[in-house]
Amino acid sequence: MAHPGPPPVPSRTAVIVDGYSTGAFLPPAFARLGIDVVHVHSTAEPMTSMLQPDPGAYREMLRCPDEAAVERTAATLAELDPVAVLAGQEPGVPLADQLSERLGLATNGTALSAARRDKYEMIEALRRAGVRCADQYKSADPQALADWAERHGGYPVVVKPLSSASTDHVYRCHDAAEVLTAARRVLGSTDIFDRPNGEALVQSFLEGTEYIVDTVSVAGERYVCGVWEYEKTILPNGRNIYDLDVLLDPDAEPVPALIAYVDTVLQALGIVHGPTHAEVIMTPEGPALVEIGARLNGNMNPDFHDRCLGANQADLTALAYARPQEFLDRYAGRVYRRRAAAAVHSTRTDVDGTVESVDTEAVDRIAALPSVHLVGVKLGPGKRIRPTADLLTSPLRIFLTAPDMDTVRADRAAIQDLKDAVYRVRRTACAEDGAEPGSVLLLGPDKYVLQACLRHGVDAVLVWGAAGYDHGLAEVPEGIRVLLVDDHKSPEAVLSALHRAGLGEHRFDAVHTSDEWALVTAGVLAAHLGCRALDPATAVHFRDKSLQKRRVAAAGVPAARVTVVDDVHDVSDVSWTFDKAVLKPVAGAATARTAVVGSAEELAALSRRYRGGRTAQRTFVLEEFIGGEEWIADGFVHDGELLFLAVGRYGDPCLTTIDRNDPLWLRHFDPKDESWAYERAEPVVRRCLDALGLRDGVFHMELFHDPDTGGLTFSECAARRGGALLHEQVQAKFGIHLGEAALLLALGRKPSADVELRSEYIGTSYLKGRAGIHFSCPSPAELRALPGVEFARVEFPVGATFLGDIDNTNHRMGQILVSAATEEELQTRFDEVRAWFDERLVVAPVDVTGRELRAWGRELRPDADFSDPLWP
Repeated sequence: MAHPGPPPVPSRTAVIVDGYSTGAFLPPAFARLGIDVVHVHSTAEPMTSMLQPDPGAYREMLRCPDEAAVERTAATLAELDPVAVLAGQEPGVPLADQLSERLGLATNGTALSAARRDKYEMIEALRRAGVRCADQYKSADPQALADWAERHGGYPVVVKPLSSASTDHVYRCHDAAEVLTAARRVLGSTDIFDRPNGEALVQSFLEGTEYIVDTVSVAGERYVCGVWEYEKTILPNGRNIYDLDVLLDPDAEPVPALIAYVDTVLQALGIVHGPTHAEVIMTPEGPALVEIGARLNGNMNPDFHDRCLGANQADLTALAYARPQEFLDRYAGRVYRRRAAAAVHSTRTDVDGTVESVDTEAVDRIAALPSVHLVGVKLGPGKRIRPTADLLTSPLRIFLTAPDMDTVRADRAAIQDLKDAVYRVRRTACAEDGAEPGSVLLLGPDKYVLQACLRHGVDAVLVWGAAGYDHGLAEVPEGIRVLLVDDHKSPEAVLSALHRAGLGEHRFDAVHTSDEWALVTAGVLAAHLGCRALDPATAVHFRDKSLQKRRVAAAGVPAARVTVVDDVHDVSDVSWTFDKAVLKPVAGAATARTAVVGSAEELAALSRRYRGGRTAQRTFVLEEFIGGEEWIADGFVHDGELLFLAVGRYGDPCLTTIDRNDPLWLRHFDPKDESWAYERAEPVVRRCLDALGLRDGVFHMELFHDPDTGGLTFSECAARRGGALLHEQVQAKFGIHLGEAALLLALGRKPSADVELRSEYIGTSYLKGRAGIHFSCPSPAELRALPGVEFARVEFPVGATFLGDIDNTNHRMGQILVSAATEEELQTRFDEVRAWFDERLVVAPVDVTGRELRAWGRELRPDADFSDPLWP
């Protein structure tokens, strides 16, 4: 916009609240009118998710982080005699309304501030005013949101946060299960303004084409700055991917109807001053609001808009506040004129990694296309680039304008061949994508992680300890380099092996382990090797049961009281403060050496037993005994976001199973038919993971559920995938490959969380075995031939001695995975398979005489004569 004469010397002041993103265009716009600017942060710390305001553009930077600071801030600003207080970005709207109202300036007032930020209140304000709008419901309860969607009677519906922007966590859902998943993701996240989403919103889906309508107003008289049509696609995850914002001629249909509708929206929301950015869908019944922001268009660029529209929203906003009469004389009640065809293109990418540099020659090649006005490079060196899921993860914003739209579209097509060359990325994508696949150091074998390494072309070096190697069950596929060591939990042993193999200086991308006891070692080695892994301090909190519970309890999650027993061989100074307690190693697993104790005397007796047995583990914890059902939670987290969660339960608590000498069994709940379990568990799981600091990785958590109250108490959590057949069970029920997820997360990549849910009941059970020398048993193939048995593993080798008493949850002959139509049928099939297996299990007795063994042999082979023969 051109203004007559040179700008006067700055003598007046405007105040911008939260001048993030395109709010950065307001200081120069006011400066062109001779007005200084002061910035006010509405938060104690800057919001890190958006382009930051430039301190050099402001005369002063103030903070007003809470209600208590409003009066003080208003008094400070009053001394400046400002001409305006306005929001530079969405979060600043309420504070700008407060300050402008208190200072007696042009204001939209505070009466409807909430309706200008909160999307639920926004739509309700339209409904009260009789303006066409979506049906909606909000809640902090995912199940309540899903129930509303079912009652509403029409899919799809849209689930989103109440106060975010840029399509952040916006999902289109086609059934109640998708609503549940989307709601949990929203409620477990923060919005792009770093604020937790305490509630989620579900709305009826508005069918039709979506448009942008931008305005600037003075005293209720508005000017329409531009109307743009969105061209977009929907990803399988339900998120919108915006491709082009296309500028429309003001006389083209449906522009007049859209403008008339937005006028009613402005009136309903009390917006009489300043800029707005509205998104409206033209439904078969007419226009309906998606949302409106009392701030500049996020895709606004002053030079670009001046070229294609003859004016821009930033300069118009400054004029409206600084020279309101001039604005009224020139713009009130009028509509823009399209000077040229124009569009804004938000590019997509499938690349995942870290930006090492920007290729300026590639940027120049895009900029040289005939219609390209500006190439907006959104990422710099060191920033994460990830597959595009919304506007926030679009890596380039390109402004195009030309005399005709054909030129714009031709250049948009040409950009598709150039866009991925802009960023030089260190990435860990699949080898078949042509990218560097990455290199990982594995401590101990995990067959599913090894499988994923081969599938993704990841260069893997497996360090294998002697005990695991001698056990012989794990099979390592060809293509994996193996280094044998005495103990893969020892950093010294691992580093020595690497140097002996000439890999001392090899650049690994990650160190990963599925071995509980090697978790801290992986973190220590990664720190030395300069690559990714769970950091040692976080790893320690996933190992040490006392530290775990301390952190979780501090986060407000119920957890058992814990006393650390420094030396289980001497408990004379341990205070007994429990009615009933559990004694376990401070960093154990699989309930090994875990026992229920009911008194100080029982604790002392157990201590004497451990001392007599000279146990190597000496540091234990004494935990308050928690009754109820024992639940499990398996899943994975990426960048701190819970992407996948499977909640289940043991048939009986593990200690009860051991005490009764029963075979352990477990299954996961169905997210659709047993959604109540997920409603109870998910908030607790999220809080525990946040407290323990897991940002990227798989996890296996155990909780105690009180059926009477519905309450959950934290038990423990491992930063690895669960043992037993949990991988197989999750893959069978949900279609999720936890081994692949573990590998990709170790490398910093986002794994797929697309669930392929099976409706059957799917569970796993142990095959107990009997005391004696294992002679023979049915094979896995024979087990799989039984009804409902989909997977079987026989783990105990022939010739080894099986102990009869179960003393931990690793004590088993084998395992089965079974499917059934009902839980009752699942239990029946478990019983039948276990009985069938036991009938065919051949175990030679131990601690008997030769005569007794010979008698056993005659029973085993009644057709054969093994008596001492005579020469004929």
